[in-house]
Amino acid sequence: MWQTIFTKLKDKGLNPYAPGQHTGKCTEKYCVIREGPQVPYFRSNRIGYRLIDIVLFVPLASYIQVKPYMDEIKAALKELSFLRKTGNKTPIITDNEVEAYTTSIEYQIIKKLEG
Repeated sequence: MWQTIFTKLKDKGLNPYAPGQHTGKCTEKYCVIREGPQVPYFRSNRIGYRLIDIVLFVPLASYIQVKPYMDEIKAALKELSFLRKTGNKTPIITDNEVEAYTTSIEYQIIKKLEG
């Protein structure tokens, strides 16, 4: 599923990365796709969901680009029927280490549990 999300964002030209893959300062907008924990549904050990965080980075000189970039990512991910928005979104903050504005959007993948 991670690969499908990555490919969709790549095909749309939204500059996705795996965690730890991007290095250096933020010179152009990009996003990082992070897999979160797998969580079983109440009273079930067969079905549940996996959380996915899409973390956005936009150069410090481009605050005005944060919302449009987020909207582009949401529109692209809306095309993937296995994803469901959780409604969780972090506030926009500055990341001084990479010199970027950052925020994240959380999704769920409803799935049969692994393991």
